[in-house]
Amino acid sequence: MSSSKTPNFKLKLTPEQQAMVRKATGKNAAAIELTVQELEQRIAPSTLLPKSTTHGGGGA
Repeated sequence: MSSSKTPNFKLKLTPEQQAMVRKATGKNAAAIELTVQELEQRIAPSTLLPKSTTHGGGGA
């Protein structure tokens, strides 16, 4: 066990979101709780996406 406690971030779900979670997982959830690190990974993933060639400049 770790002696340092990592803070968590709790998101309360709307009834519509709860229904989506129930449909996707078969489980009931009133909220989703993430560590700060998990939240940061979802907000700003550390992996870079390749540059799209369809949105580049330089038209013909």
